[in-house]
Amino acid sequence: MKKCKKIIAMLLALAVFMTGCTNNSITKSQDPKETTKTESSKEESKKKESSAEKSKKCNYDFSIYEDEREFSEKQLAEQEEFEEYLKGIFIDEMSDSTVNAHFLMEHPENYGVEKTEVSWGKLPYYTDTQSATEELNELLDKLQEFDYDALTYEQQLIYDTFERYLETTKTGNEYPLFCSVFSPISGIQGELPIIFSEYAFLSKEDIDDYITLLNTSYSYIEQLCNYELYRMENGYTLTENSLDKVIEQCNEFINEQPNCLRPVFEEKLNQFSGLTDEEKNQYMEAFDQGMQQALIPAYQLMINTLTEIKGQEQSKLGLCNYENGSDYYEYLVRENTGSNRTVDELYMMIQKEMERCALGIAAIYAKNDNLQEDMNSYEYPTEEPDEMLSMLQTALEEDFPKAVNEEYTLNYVPESLESTMSPAFYLIAPIDNPKKNIIYINQGEEYGNMDLFPTVAHEGFPGHMYQTDYFYSLNPHYFRSMLSFNGYSEGWAQYIETCYAYKYSGMNSSLAKAFEYNTSCNFALYCMVDIGVNYYGWDYDDTADFLSQYVGDDEDVISEVYYTMIDEPTVYLRYYIGYLEILSLKKEAKKTLGKAFDIKEFHKFLLEIGPCQYDVIEDRMQSWMERVTE
Repeated sequence: MKKCKKIIAMLLALAVFMTGCTNNSITKSQDPKETTKTESSKEESKKKESSAEKSKKCNYDFSIYEDEREFSEKQLAEQEEFEEYLKGIFIDEMSDSTVNAHFLMEHPENYGVEKTEVSWGKLPYYTDTQSATEELNELLDKLQEFDYDALTYEQQLIYDTFERYLETTKTGNEYPLFCSVFSPISGIQGELPIIFSEYAFLSKEDIDDYITLLNTSYSYIEQLCNYELYRMENGYTLTENSLDKVIEQCNEFINEQPNCLRPVFEEKLNQFSGLTDEEKNQYMEAFDQGMQQALIPAYQLMINTLTEIKGQEQSKLGLCNYENGSDYYEYLVRENTGSNRTVDELYMMIQKEMERCALGIAAIYAKNDNLQEDMNSYEYPTEEPDEMLSMLQTALEEDFPKAVNEEYTLNYVPESLESTMSPAFYLIAPIDNPKKNIIYINQGEEYGNMDLFPTVAHEGFPGHMYQTDYFYSLNPHYFRSMLSFNGYSEGWAQYIETCYAYKYSGMNSSLAKAFEYNTSCNFALYCMVDIGVNYYGWDYDDTADFLSQYVGDDEDVISEVYYTMIDEPTVYLRYYIGYLEILSLKKEAKKTLGKAFDIKEFHKFLLEIGPCQYDVIEDRMQSWMERVTE
């Protein structure tokens, strides 16, 4: 996620400065290992549905799952049926998209996913709304037929998260025209180069699939462009400001010579063993042909389509200005944050946190009137990302379980994509190769003055990469890799960046606390504008009046913030609300456990429960706290 980088918030006459922020990442999980054992006690078996049935007990790799429950043969049969239900859904979803399956699994066949025709996957056709809803209803009805009490702890966790997931997704299907795939921050124009850059060649078939995807990229983008035109015809468009940005991004990709993808593809071929020189030359010719006849024309088509839209239709700006726009925003908030609080409750929650941070930073300033200068002049101990990650990996052991994996690859965003990409982002490892961690660093000019250390903590240790690796090590059910919970994954990474990155950098505790308050206040501003514009109906002047308290009359900053929130609604909420929900959970645990509270154990609980909605986490935390106090 790119920052509205110029904003400088002023709280109680104290400058609050910007820190790094990152891209959306999705956490994946690994294959399950579940075992059972037979109990011989007749008295215990009488408590089951039939005295003739054997009872069994499940063992888990997760400490929080040690619930000591026993299961009858009938319940075990129900568990097996539930497993088949999950497996069928997983195979259907993974078989639909070559790209999704390739990045999620190195060996899909080990998960029952057979080779199908190379495809980019489902497209957001407006005509599919009814059938998609019917399919979701069928999945939901089937899910609710299972005997919840017969399921294992992990299956119950999947049941709860998937039930909410289906219900939320079904709500989103009611508003098919609100979402564009061409937004400036997270649009397809920025995703395609990363897909082609990171497409792994594990077999010759992978290379052939790559070429097929390249050759079909035009038809894929053509359908997306047609959908965007349909949105326009029905009164839904990006703002002119954002259309200009996306067009510029597409032009940068087209005009770069040589194109950033060619040397990457050539290097992958050279690293792949078993190809003759003749075969390599043939693949290079196929690549060049695919670029010139498909991908480059696809980017030109994006330019032409968005230029046409720019000339014919204007956005209604905030979502609440559209019919049912407020309802859609409520859905979007739930889907992106994982919180079940109302938008009004979240706004008040944000305000309260901003006030707390304002008072906190004012108190520090009262003791050090050079605080602003100290924050501006602070130099981190290193500028090398590798050294930062090494420092962070050691430091995290004070508050978190030891890292389970230290393998990763650092890549740098190609120059032609620097304006499109986030300052940094983490690519999820395949579920069957958890050590394949990739972190991208953006060296673009616009991020030249941004502190890299907290951003690296956000993406690496103990942020996204650490959280993902730890979850992988617990061997969770593979089905969980299919579900996206941005509120959890981004909330965790934002929690790390805000509360621990500065502490682990070596700066004194007072300065680290000031940076923590600073980061929180800035995100609070973005989120309040997001809700104000998309839910409360703020126009440009309202936004300018609000932001002028913190940034003065800087029109560039005000405009950037305003239009970002219109075309990327909830993009900051997924980070900040997730962060606030974790703070809320920690506060509750501290209050309940008292002296028994241990920060490392609390973090261990969050890591073990894994990505899901926050009400599900809170429910499981009650059981965890009961065990802590036993």
